[in-house]
Amino acid sequence: MNSKTMKLKTKDLIVAGAFAALYVVVLFSVVSVMGFVPILYLIAPFVNSVILGSIYMMYVSKVPKFGVILILSAVVGLLTSSGGVWMALIWCLAVGIAAEFIARAGGYCSKNFYIASYTVFACTSMAPFWMLVFAKPAFIESCEAYYGADYAAAIDKFTPEWIILILIAIALIGGLIGGIVGSKLLKKHFKKAGVV
Repeated sequence: MNSKTMKLKTKDLIVAGAFAALYVVVLFSVVSVMGFVPILYLIAPFVNSVILGSIYMMYVSKVPKFGVILILSAVVGLLTSSGGVWMALIWCLAVGIAAEFIARAGGYCSKNFYIASYTVFACTSMAPFWMLVFAKPAFIESCEAYYGADYAAAIDKFTPEWIILILIAIALIGGLIGGIVGSKLLKKHFKKAGVV
C-alpha cells in the first residue's frame, strides 16, 4: 500500500468509530452478564477475547491502515479506566501500539499477522482488572455495594495479586482462539479484501 492509501480519511474514522462502539458494547455486555458469578467474572477476559476476535478481524480488514488499532485501544482504555484506574488506559495504549505494529509488519494484508495482532490486542479485555493491583480495597467495596458482602468476599478470596498474570495469560489464549476463529469466519471477506 502506498502512503496515500494508508492515510486515514473521514470515512475511515466513521468506520473506526462504529466498530469501536460495537466492540465496547460486546465487551461490557459479556462482563455484565458474567459478573453475576464471581468465578465467571474472572474468566470474562478469556470469553471476551474469543468472542471479540471476529469483530476485530472484520474491523482491521475494513480499514487496513495505520492508526485504526490504536484508536480502538484508546477507546477501550478510556472507557475501562473510567473507574479511576489510570493503569487500564496505559495498558490498553501499550497493547494497542504493539498490536498496531504487528499488523503493520504484515503490511495490513496478512491473516497470520492479523491473528498475532489480535492475540496481543485481546489483552485489553482484562484492563479493568488492574484495579485488583492498584485499587483493590475500592474494587472490593464497589463489589459489595453492587452485589453484596458474600460476592465481595468471594472476589477477594479468588484474587491474590498474582491473579493479574493469570488474567493476561487467559486473555492471550482467548485472543489466539478468537483470532483463528475470526479469520475462518471471515475467510471470504478476507479474500475479497486481499488479506492472505
